[in-house]
Amino acid sequence: MEKQESIGFVEICLRILNNDLKHFKFVVAMVLIPTIVAFVMVMWVVKPKYAAAAIVTPPASTQPMSGALAGLMGGSGMSSLLGISMDNEDVNAVWTIFNSWELHDQAIAKFDLAKHYKFKGKFHADLLKEFRKNFGLELNKEDMLSIYFKDTDAKLAVDVVNFMLTKADSAFNAFKTKQARQSREYFQSRLDSCEHALDSLLKDFVDFQVKNNVYEPNVQIEATIKYLSELQAMREEVGMEMNFEKLDRGENSKRYQELVKRMKGMNSALGGTLKGKHRNIGIMELQKAPELYAEYMRREAEIRIQEAMYKVLRQQSEQMRLEEAKMLTNLHVLEPPWENDKKISPKRGLILAFTVFFSFFLATLLSNFVEYMRSESRTNGKTASEWDFFVKKVCFWHK
Repeated sequence: MEKQESIGFVEICLRILNNDLKHFKFVVAMVLIPTIVAFVMVMWVVKPKYAAAAIVTPPASTQPMSGALAGLMGGSGMSSLLGISMDNEDVNAVWTIFNSWELHDQAIAKFDLAKHYKFKGKFHADLLKEFRKNFGLELNKEDMLSIYFKDTDAKLAVDVVNFMLTKADSAFNAFKTKQARQSREYFQSRLDSCEHALDSLLKDFVDFQVKNNVYEPNVQIEATIKYLSELQAMREEVGMEMNFEKLDRGENSKRYQELVKRMKGMNSALGGTLKGKHRNIGIMELQKAPELYAEYMRREAEIRIQEAMYKVLRQQSEQMRLEEAKMLTNLHVLEPPWENDKKISPKRGLILAFTVFFSFFLATLLSNFVEYMRSESRTNGKTASEWDFFVKKVCFWHK
């Protein structure tokens, strides 16, 4: 039994080409007709689309303010409830505004896009879907916002982009104003509470100072210790003189009696000082001095904390007032849209090249299939019999 020779790649290609040549008119028709139809469609039937694009800077981050508030409020939980961004969430807000149906609906109503699109649907959501097919928003490599709109009218595309930029900036300003008002009201309530607490602490602190004669404990304790040291030194000096006088002239001498009186006076002054009898002149009772000093420092620390909080709240309240009153442009246009008359669709060359390739491939496939079935029919192969049965069942109107 002879072995069948293997068919090479070149022979396969030649067979395919020869089969195409056998059905040359069919192949030419299969290629030309779809190509002509596609050419007519892309040249005169399908309207070309143009794109208008703009590059804008995202709003500045509010991180410096939120960093100060995070320490004051103990984290980002409270600040998020107030609507204060702990990172650059303003970009997310702008992104949401640009993709919101409210803004898209305003653009559709402004430029009567339902008529422009010849929209005949029943649902407004379908009109929004048609609009969103032509609108796009993305973040470029430089982290700038890129907004574009595609339409068959280049001028209309530019007008839509400009309109959306203006409305988005206005909506973002309204969002920030509302956010600032909410924050300002909170800060104002906290400011009033802090001011009331500070006034109460100052009044109690003054009462404590007057009641205990504590005005500057560091100076008073130092002065008290110095006064007691001087009294003790004088007392020891008088004691030494008394001993000397007693040995020299006896206890009945006039000098000794004077020294005894001086010793009694010093002991009285020393005892009175230790018992706090001289508080009215700033001399503190040494035994109670640590307790009074600690209480003084505690009250003073509370007042300083309230003062620091008051300053921060006052600063943030004023900042929120400025933010609430600010009506400046937040979205700065770096590259404005312009009437770009270069068509972005349809891709004529690509469509025609694809049409030619696909139609030629289909024509080649059909030509080679016909030749294969003819070859099978000549040899009475099983494939040919199956094909004849299929044709009879499909083309039942043929006898």
